[in-house]
Amino acid sequence: MEGSRISDTDFMKNDFKYGSVLKLTRYDTKQTIEAALSKMRDCGMNTVVVWPAAFYWEEQREGYPFNTGRLVLELAEKYGIGVIMELAGQLTVFEYLPDWAMKAEYHPIKHNGEREFGQSSFGFLSYFHPEVNEKICEHYRAAASAYKDHPALIGYDIFNETMFRSFDEYTMREFREWLREKYGSVQSLNEAWERTYSDWDQITYEAWAWMSIIPEADYAAFRKAAVGRFLKKWKAALESADGGHLIIADNIHSMVAPVCPYERPQDDFDLKTVVGEIGMSFYPKQMSGTLEDAMRWEIFDAFYAASRREGFLISEMQTHIQSLFNYNTCVRTYELKRWCYEAYAAGANGLVYWMWRPFDSGLQILGRGLVDYKGDETERFTLAEKIGRTMRSFGKLKPVAGEIGVLFDPLCDDFSRTIVKSYKIDANMYLRSVFGAYKAMFDANVSCDIVTFDDISSYRAIILTNQIVIDDVRAQILEEYVKMGGTLIIDGRFGMLGVNGRLTEKLPGGALNFLCGAEYRDSDYEGLDFDYSGACVRGYLGRELVSVTDGEVLGCFADGMPAVIRKRYGKGRAISFQTHLWYGYNKTSDTSQRGVAETLASELALYKFKVNGNVKVRVAEDDGEYLLFVFNYSGEDVQASIEFNGMTYNVSVKANDSVILRGDGSLVI
Repeated sequence: MEGSRISDTDFMKNDFKYGSVLKLTRYDTKQTIEAALSKMRDCGMNTVVVWPAAFYWEEQREGYPFNTGRLVLELAEKYGIGVIMELAGQLTVFEYLPDWAMKAEYHPIKHNGEREFGQSSFGFLSYFHPEVNEKICEHYRAAASAYKDHPALIGYDIFNETMFRSFDEYTMREFREWLREKYGSVQSLNEAWERTYSDWDQITYEAWAWMSIIPEADYAAFRKAAVGRFLKKWKAALESADGGHLIIADNIHSMVAPVCPYERPQDDFDLKTVVGEIGMSFYPKQMSGTLEDAMRWEIFDAFYAASRREGFLISEMQTHIQSLFNYNTCVRTYELKRWCYEAYAAGANGLVYWMWRPFDSGLQILGRGLVDYKGDETERFTLAEKIGRTMRSFGKLKPVAGEIGVLFDPLCDDFSRTIVKSYKIDANMYLRSVFGAYKAMFDANVSCDIVTFDDISSYRAIILTNQIVIDDVRAQILEEYVKMGGTLIIDGRFGMLGVNGRLTEKLPGGALNFLCGAEYRDSDYEGLDFDYSGACVRGYLGRELVSVTDGEVLGCFADGMPAVIRKRYGKGRAISFQTHLWYGYNKTSDTSQRGVAETLASELALYKFKVNGNVKVRVAEDDGEYLLFVFNYSGEDVQASIEFNGMTYNVSVKANDSVILRGDGSLVI
């Protein structure tokens, strides 16, 4: 795969999108645009994302403001490159709301009634304002009409990095409609909210959680759902002019990862129900540091789950330094290589770099870019060409599922945040618990997936960490899973609340109390360490004091109270740890906690492969052929052996490098 640049016959194999974002400026010419596209073709790219997609600086003649876009499409076709037009990239003045059309009332409203004018790098508007919505829809119809017939067009990005918050009157109306759809009657809402409304029009957002956490949790859920509600209108408007091309929208990282800003908000799973393909902006290296290895893996796994395991697009892959003085965001080639292959092995069916050339003005001046400020090739350009050759020769891959999944339930996140908000406790406790479980399995070399209630049945074991919400629906799914032979691994607070925000009748577990084999008595914050499988394990934060009913004690705290309980049911079982085991591992990375993951993996046969050596492995499938992605995250050369599918693979991986092996053991890179 290390030979000459990719051939024309291999150019569009398997429709794997590989390219970069080309941010156009008012001083670009036909010559500069063509030079960029020509160089992209030299880099083996078949895709360019063009932003903006409207060009208000061009001459106001017939076809304005889309004539520059048409020129790009013509030039892209010349070089065999497909085009995605980015219709909404957070710079509204070059999109659907140029300055001359803007009104003050279009800006979103803060909870205190003040107008919100966005951040220093981008803005968002009051998307439920009828005039704003119509201007967006009108713009989308116009852009689609201008571009739809060109053969180089792949499709449209209708919202890059979704974001929305506003308390304006139109959003409040939409919130009330959402509540009406959920509750049906004001009386039902009053029962959940502990309020005394007599009419829907009286309802506003009020963060009063003293008697009920549901009002705030409902608004959090609405804000996530709101993005999908207005995106459906935008998509319908675009499709009224062009119903034959791909429509995508993008989020940042994953809503499952603790690094995702909850206040944006974003819902990756809901976004997939709206558009044909979901994209991710991936920026693992910031001023605060680089995302740790396990976090990057979790982000990709969670996004793959959100894609319904159909695959996703890396809409923006970080390429280089963030801005003029941000030296420590410089991207090394080995970092870029590992990020690209981590994404590819995890289900990315396309990869687009942010961006092609560095910014020459603005907040991120001199930042980003595969080429330098003069347009010349860099070491990252050379690497991108090699990566593209590999990815496009294989095309889309399907990650091989693990034997264990970590359950993600967004309602637990909403409820947890509402509860801890007033007590200055870690707002990310739930997501850190999920990540702690994932990280423990990652560190134990256990292939692990992020799962939802919809896809647990194919896994040998499921981790429920701080799953504070259990209702009849959740209980039925989990009961059937255990009955059919599955194993639940439970820790932290479990099943304490129903979806109404009230304590369940039986603690722990609520409707699943019969799977706990115990009855809740009290809680404590001392004496957290316990014994399990012959080892002393460090507990964390607190412990549940329970009395055993019909469960089997597998480990105890120092005072003799049960710490680990197993309850067999049907063909399966539930194993409950009476402390915050996985949240603790996220906070401490204690070796005894990782030892629990290793013990569970051995006892429950969770290993998809066995690894001897300091490497991490992910397996993907290409038309029945297995590919082994082997990552060395250390600063030293490594020799390792991998046992998988009846074969033993011996591999050498240089420091900070990665290799890909075919199923027969031959080396791809």
